[in-house]
Amino acid sequence: MAVREYEYEPINGLPENLPEGESIVWQGAPRWTALANRVFQVRTLALYFAALIGIHVVYKLMDGASSSHVWGGVSWQLTLATVSLGLLSGAAWLYARSTVYTLTNKRLVLRSGVATPMMVNLPLEKLESAGLRLCSDGTGDMLFTPTSDTKLYYMLLWPHVRLLGFRKIQPLFRGIPDAQNVARLLAETVRSEGMPALDGDLSAMEKVQATHHESFASGQPVAAG
Repeated sequence: MAVREYEYEPINGLPENLPEGESIVWQGAPRWTALANRVFQVRTLALYFAALIGIHVVYKLMDGASSSHVWGGVSWQLTLATVSLGLLSGAAWLYARSTVYTLTNKRLVLRSGVATPMMVNLPLEKLESAGLRLCSDGTGDMLFTPTSDTKLYYMLLWPHVRLLGFRKIQPLFRGIPDAQNVARLLAETVRSEGMPALDGDLSAMEKVQATHHESFASGQPVAAG
């Protein structure tokens, strides 16, 4: 695996022209709302703030407070909630805008970085398994497990990495709209390049709620569908 900084992109999402014999199979980017809800937990925090403010209003009204007094107490909470959710949503949008996922017939490439672009390069031959999770927001996550001799760095991959997976770092193509198609392309590419089939499940799984849940199904070796 290679990690590098760069300033110039001759090809979108790639720091250099592809060598002879290598071609792009697919390129895409995460949907920013998927990052907002599954990484930055914007939806969960919005529900938390709503419940907190609602409880505060009910308590004050039951205590006999006037509407002006209630509004005075709620206004700072609304301001805090708006600013917090706005900052987190903005961060999700920036990360999504700066990210390009690339699948070639030889490797996976992940370009990300709000301030300084970083490129993570993972050869397909270094993949041990892959998994697919479809979410209720219409996007999907693809999880990649590299071989044990592959060095990965959690902070360099974040947020495109399995959350809290410090012991076994697993990169993600997170929040991609056409996840099933990308899974099919990956399986076909592995087969056409004569590589061993990947362990894991890249088939169409049941949709799950688009939350912070980071579980992926395991299954039989992947074959092109």
